[in-house]
Amino acid sequence: MKIGLINLALTLYKNGVFSDVKSLMDMGTKELRVSFNDLKYSLDQANIKIKNNKFNILKKFPKGKRISTENLWSLLNIKNYQCIDINKSNKSIYLDLNYPLTKKSLISKFDLVNDFGNNEHVFNIGEAYKTMYKMCKKNGLIWINQSVYGGNGFYHFDQSFFEGFAAANSLTILHMAYVLNIGAYKQFLIPCDKDLLAQFDRNKISNIDISCVFRKKTNNEFKYFYQYNANNNQKPFFQTFINSNYPPEKVYIPTKKRSEYIRLAKKGDEFSKTWLRSFGYKI
Repeated sequence: MKIGLINLALTLYKNGVFSDVKSLMDMGTKELRVSFNDLKYSLDQANIKIKNNKFNILKKFPKGKRISTENLWSLLNIKNYQCIDINKSNKSIYLDLNYPLTKKSLISKFDLVNDFGNNEHVFNIGEAYKTMYKMCKKNGLIWINQSVYGGNGFYHFDQSFFEGFAAANSLTILHMAYVLNIGAYKQFLIPCDKDLLAQFDRNKISNIDISCVFRKKTNNEFKYFYQYNANNNQKPFFQTFINSNYPPEKVYIPTKKRSEYIRLAKKGDEFSKTWLRSFGYKI
């Protein structure tokens, strides 16, 4: 966990997003990758005091040992911390994400479930995100930070993945941003806008991530999103917003069924024709 995500975590904490978060599951064992001075500077801005000597290890950063992100979450009053991995380090629970989650002790048990660069290393990646969804409680949070460019896993991600994940499973999006990694440890967050991203010189950027924080609104069965495919029963969606806070939560609301678009297209509705053709439907 580098400085950009740390600063975002502090922002969400100060804005009350984590007020009901008491339990957290990390997908993979995660460590703090930040210097002591940079971490203290960010914590000072949030008026959070370092309460133990464990963070002194970071005074030697990037040399020396690393410490678990559990220590940071503890400062944010999230005391029930667990992580899963197949390497069994940092007291992690052994779990192979290629296969369905069957441990009842992990289902709907966590207020916050994080994937900070873990699930892209799982070959059966759809199952990995299904497991994340199942671990999260109703009204809990799912936070994914994944690579768009320059990653080291099996997969890179597009913004449409996160929106499809939300739309199919009635998730709202609280925060979405591109994360620009400069050098080994510096991170800067920018709005999640492809036109803005295109203005940056990628020769000066180590890699680009996308960070997305979701709220799980139901305990319905996990659903997969079908991209650019009109030949299924999935409804298209449009965006709206919950404006009680700013930035607002983004909501995806189902619109007409595919059969309704077909009916309108046959009557000559040009919008319906265009929509169906964009999905490869012949009309």
